[in-house]
Amino acid sequence: MRETSNGTTAVPDARVQRSALLARLAESTDVPLVVVSAGAGFGKTTLAAQWAAHDTRPHAVVRVGRFMDDPATLALHLVDALESVGADAGATRAVVTAAEPRFSAVVLPALSRLAASPTTPYVLVVDDIHLLADPDCHEVLHHVARGIPQGSQLAVLSREKLPESVARARVEGRLVDVGAADLAFHDAEGLRLLAALGTPLTEGEARDVVARSEGWPVGLYLMALAVGGQTSSKVPAVAPTGSDRYVLDYIRGEVLTGLPPRTREFMRRTSVVDELDVHLCDTLVQRHDSARLLADLSQRLQLVVPLDGNARHYRYHHLLSDALRVDLVEQEPWLEPELHARASSWYEATGDWDAAIRHAQSAGDLPRVSRLVWAGVPSCIASGHPDRLRAWLDGLDDRQIASDPWLTLSSAWLGLQAGDPTRMTRWLLTADDHAGAGWPLRAGSDAYSASLAAIHVLVGDRGLEGTIELCHGIQQCLPRDSGFRAAAFHNEGVALTLTRHTAQGLASLEEGERLASALGVHVIEANSLAWQGLVALMDDDWARGAPLIARAADLVRTHDLDRLATSAMCVTAMALLQAARGSKDDARVTLGTARRLTGQVRQIAPWFAVAGPLVQARVALLLGDTRLARTLFAEARGHMGPDLAGSVLEDFLTSTETLLHDVRVEGIAPDTLTPAELRVLQYLPSRLTFPEIGAHLFVSQNTIKTHALAIYRKLGTTSRNDAVDRARTLGLVESPPGA
Repeated sequence: MRETSNGTTAVPDARVQRSALLARLAESTDVPLVVVSAGAGFGKTTLAAQWAAHDTRPHAVVRVGRFMDDPATLALHLVDALESVGADAGATRAVVTAAEPRFSAVVLPALSRLAASPTTPYVLVVDDIHLLADPDCHEVLHHVARGIPQGSQLAVLSREKLPESVARARVEGRLVDVGAADLAFHDAEGLRLLAALGTPLTEGEARDVVARSEGWPVGLYLMALAVGGQTSSKVPAVAPTGSDRYVLDYIRGEVLTGLPPRTREFMRRTSVVDELDVHLCDTLVQRHDSARLLADLSQRLQLVVPLDGNARHYRYHHLLSDALRVDLVEQEPWLEPELHARASSWYEATGDWDAAIRHAQSAGDLPRVSRLVWAGVPSCIASGHPDRLRAWLDGLDDRQIASDPWLTLSSAWLGLQAGDPTRMTRWLLTADDHAGAGWPLRAGSDAYSASLAAIHVLVGDRGLEGTIELCHGIQQCLPRDSGFRAAAFHNEGVALTLTRHTAQGLASLEEGERLASALGVHVIEANSLAWQGLVALMDDDWARGAPLIARAADLVRTHDLDRLATSAMCVTAMALLQAARGSKDDARVTLGTARRLTGQVRQIAPWFAVAGPLVQARVALLLGDTRLARTLFAEARGHMGPDLAGSVLEDFLTSTETLLHDVRVEGIAPDTLTPAELRVLQYLPSRLTFPEIGAHLFVSQNTIKTHALAIYRKLGTTSRNDAVDRARTLGLVESPPGA
């Protein structure tokens, strides 16, 4: 050990070279999967760093944060990492950003192809995958692993049990498995560490310390620091857990004691964030030397871990972070909210909305949380990712949400997007109370009233004429770059065409299409085009209508919009065009998809609940399936209300009924499945038993069995497997990946 000029003890870089493990990895480059699994402090990240330093192949690292438990977020980080090792990621990134959290058979193979595309061998490291609880995230990793080419490897690092796909690979012998027993220090490695740290121990004392550490690298390191400069080896055993008070005392009393007060202050105040970006740290501590200080700490303390080779990103070891946060609460409790507020501002400026909202919540700044959540609602709606919005709101209780107008409105949108009408209705009524009596009259001048109008327009609870008036208000009040404004033009166009103001309606639809295209809100752009096309087709103007629907179909395919429930009408129009052009097989599949999506949006405007099944009935007639057409017609007629009397839909209903009278009943097709049966149908391709499906849907086994028997009957089958095959043919469930 040596003394620095200021009298503190400097710790040399004493990382022990894991030669045996590195040799094992070097001999296994033909094995596609490397799994490193052990508890905290076993040196998983250190091993990965040493491997990268010795390997001739490029290494790309994805470090999973606690808020990356979302398949879309994880996939985007993987796409970026693969791009850094030579993959052309542009097309895959576009597919991923357009997809819903439940990845389709289109997206997952795209990730496999991307992993296979680099022309030179590489290593992709995914660290801390134990933070991924969502099975869809495991599916993303599984498909990336499937694409790893010969000579390249995927390495996953975890503290906990690994996904089932990894267990399968282990059984098949397709992985290199490095566990806690492999990572634990052997006596020779432990002795080398103690010698490198200069601990004043005899060989016997050193062996005793190594034995008492039980091979836990960080535990041994902490014990070595504790006995440094002493002449006695009588040191208490260190428990390998971050929640153990004795470990925290060790870190506080032995690791931090020798550091200058300003350095300890820096570490204490930066412990509020999970990853230490040097610029973020400058913001937190209001200094300009974070880069130098972190670089110095990473050399002096192995508990400050560099995350990249650019000396810009670091993290504290979990145990060190625990101790620092305890110190912050005990020594500067008044400062903790301010530090979280600074972190929130920094993350907002860098575009990391998830972290910005998380730290605003930790700061207890409800107005800031409200502003950030509402600002992020349009992107969640446009991309069809209600899970992200749900994660933001899950950090708040009902009392907090109810107290804030914008949080109330955000929660209503979540209910709508997630298909939860009970939640939507509850929070929409609360939002109405916040807006006050007569709020529709203020939709043209008050931002909150206009924003509230946007959801009422989609729900359609103000009737066609009321919808048109609210849309006018939204257009006048909200800024030109608001996606809600584009949606208002679309919904106004639909309502105007239904009330026989066709020219005005088409003008509004065209404006909605233009705005949505400029803002990148592709679902509104596609829906506006599709409705224009349907209006033309109802006039028998196929020359105008067909190209419009074809353009909408291109958007659906390009941006994977058939995964969004709000695309139901657009997908229905696609099925009509395919059937009219004689592409019957394609039309059957698309019709099945349209019916499934329609079942997910029952709580939106009633005119869509009429128009959708009516157009689908026309598709069924073109396909020669009169039985299905009659069922869909009955469904549409059941949704006709007084507000739609005299509308174009009434004419369309009458003409469809006439067609049904004029055709001969032929063909066999499934009756329309109820929404509950459609939900059960989505689970039938899985290996789940009926009781397990019931647990997922919170209903009894008998209820699931009743629905299953109804599904078999309506699909004309007698078994679960046959029903799944028939449903896939009709597009009622997704085909398996790679099909």
